[in-house]
Amino acid sequence: MVMESITIITPTGCIGNRGIDREALAAAVAAEAPHAIAVDAGSIDCGPWYLGAGREHSPIAHIEWDIEVILDCAIPNGIPVIIGSAGGSGARAHVDRTVEIVRRIAAAKGHRFRLAVIYADVDPDFLLEREQDGVIAGSAQITDQTPLSADAVRASDVIVGMMGVGPIIEALEAGADVIVAGRTVDAAVIAALPISKGFDKGLSYHMGDIMECAESCAIEIEPTLRALGRNRIPIIGRIVGNAFFLKPAVTTLACTPESCLMHSAYERTDMDTIKVPEGRVDRATALYEAEDRNTTRISGSRFIDEPHSILFEGVRKVGYRSIFPFAVRTPQMISQLDEILANVDEIERGLFSSAGNFHIHWHRYGQDAVLGAAEPETSPYEVGLLADVVADSQELAHDVAYDLFTRIGFWRYPGRYTTAGNIAVTLSPAVFDGGPVYEFSIYHAVQIDESEPLFKVEIMEVSE
Repeated sequence: MVMESITIITPTGCIGNRGIDREALAAAVAAEAPHAIAVDAGSIDCGPWYLGAGREHSPIAHIEWDIEVILDCAIPNGIPVIIGSAGGSGARAHVDRTVEIVRRIAAAKGHRFRLAVIYADVDPDFLLEREQDGVIAGSAQITDQTPLSADAVRASDVIVGMMGVGPIIEALEAGADVIVAGRTVDAAVIAALPISKGFDKGLSYHMGDIMECAESCAIEIEPTLRALGRNRIPIIGRIVGNAFFLKPAVTTLACTPESCLMHSAYERTDMDTIKVPEGRVDRATALYEAEDRNTTRISGSRFIDEPHSILFEGVRKVGYRSIFPFAVRTPQMISQLDEILANVDEIERGLFSSAGNFHIHWHRYGQDAVLGAAEPETSPYEVGLLADVVADSQELAHDVAYDLFTRIGFWRYPGRYTTAGNIAVTLSPAVFDGGPVYEFSIYHAVQIDESEPLFKVEIMEVSE
């Protein structure tokens, strides 16, 4: 039987980010009878450390709140739940911790369901099998088209692939009630069920691309604390025929043609195209029309099939970090800061170079931190600085940072007022050890055969 329409609710732009409005989601579920609750849970916007360290970039308490709210609304009503990029970065450690939370909440609430777990971790050999002359054949860096080197793959500590709708559809067809997936294209969690039911790929992916940040695609039309961000407000998407409709779960917000179009430009360098593993969505002829006060109708987007490609993200550990925050409020010292820091850097290299490799990064706040040489303002009266030391070992990073603390504090410079106390140090201890430091080693798309077993779907029963 062909479905005439399909409704998806996205309750938040990212699980764990500020908390879902429980009342708004419950009311939306009751009023709309959605076919799925689909939500993204991650991003690389917070940097490489979270992927490398296997840690979440949202508070665990918020993640637990959101998952509990979603399960409480979905399971009693028989509504499938789809979670993508679980735990933030979507690696095995993140997925496993999300599954633990799901199981713990299910046990506490007496929920029973069929759970699908989809891992996105990639064995380096999967990529190295494509090595030709030191690079991975068919690869291209997203920003500058540079091929992926085999050395970068070997140096990576964690690699994930960004899955599209395929593995999610496989889990849905296996009868999953709840899906916890690793790294996933944001829009795919929303597009997967409509595509599996035969709805247009272009409409499905385009709808998901706008909905994935929840109320970020809406504007406030009636000022209230609720609408201003105390909790995340769900967005309701519905595909009917050759169009889809978007509206918020509260009437104090509205999805307008302008707000939906603006969010279509979010994180995009190309307003006309959305690249996904299965191809691309052409939005050049998309039409955004107001349906009513809170709802926008969107039509005209189309899907263009292309060779299957996966975006791979990888990180490698480059050392250990120690930081030393301090401030300067002496005009004579501020005027000589460039020279002082350069001299200190040279001394540190002479003292510690035999102990291992290290780098000192100076972050200034209050003096050219944003605009650099283009800053039009006059000299500041106070400057906050952060000495960021990255070294081969935590011990070396700590020692260099602590030497910076004592050396700058007693530095002699022309016009100095006192023999000590050049700087203000707010905290004790002055030096903080930050642990391992990671950098991105892979951000490349690679063409692969869609039938290659890259993402594994595991099905299990969850009961109290």
